[in-house]
Amino acid sequence: MRILPFIPAILLSMGSACLHAQERNSVATRYGTVSAIPASEERSALLFQGKPIARMRGDAGLSRLALRAERDYVLADATLPGLNCRHEFVLVEVGAEGGPALSAPFGNCMTLFGARLQDGNAVVQLAAAPAGAQGTPRIHEFAFAGGQLSELPGVLDQCEASALAAASTAVALTPDEANKTVAGAGRAYFHSAPLEACRTAKVFLVPGDRVNASRETGAFVEIEYRNPKSGQVFKGWIRRDRLLDPAQ
Repeated sequence: MRILPFIPAILLSMGSACLHAQERNSVATRYGTVSAIPASEERSALLFQGKPIARMRGDAGLSRLALRAERDYVLADATLPGLNCRHEFVLVEVGAEGGPALSAPFGNCMTLFGARLQDGNAVVQLAAAPAGAQGTPRIHEFAFAGGQLSELPGVLDQCEASALAAASTAVALTPDEANKTVAGAGRAYFHSAPLEACRTAKVFLVPGDRVNASRETGAFVEIEYRNPKSGQVFKGWIRRDRLLDPAQ
């Protein structure tokens, strides 16, 4: 491992926002199918098991949020006419008992970034474009609990939001899968969250370094590295394509 000057001794483990299936007009959940069909030129109908449950403005597409929860969540994203503020969302929650629960429309002018769980309830992460041409999107979080939708306080950057999401979506690796070796050419940089934009500038591994992997999401694996000379422990996310099993 190589460390450039002026870095913290330990990096925090963070997560991912790689959460939603490809947008489509019909999504199968464990409890039934949610679908969206045009109801008119300016509205779409949402259906559960073929029965109408709501209407939305615009042309709605569906994404199933990949959250490991007792209930399933489908996000309807309606594209509105016009050049600006083209998105509006409705969250559909389906479970083993009762009919589906739907949120009020929310997130006007935003785009889907990711999702996570908080106290067993879905939190949808939406990105708002920066005020000017410069800057990165800011992430707003909307929690759905007890049939009510509310925006959580605070606005996050991409890495903060991705780190929170990984806690709900990353898959734990087995002990047999944990031992990895850094491969490929050149430096393998740590990331503070499983997102390419979250690469750290001064902390990296080199081919041949041995690491312990704990969980994975999307194109990233969370790893821990112990410096054999100093004993310092570093945690973070590394691109999956830079890691090999020792036997490979």
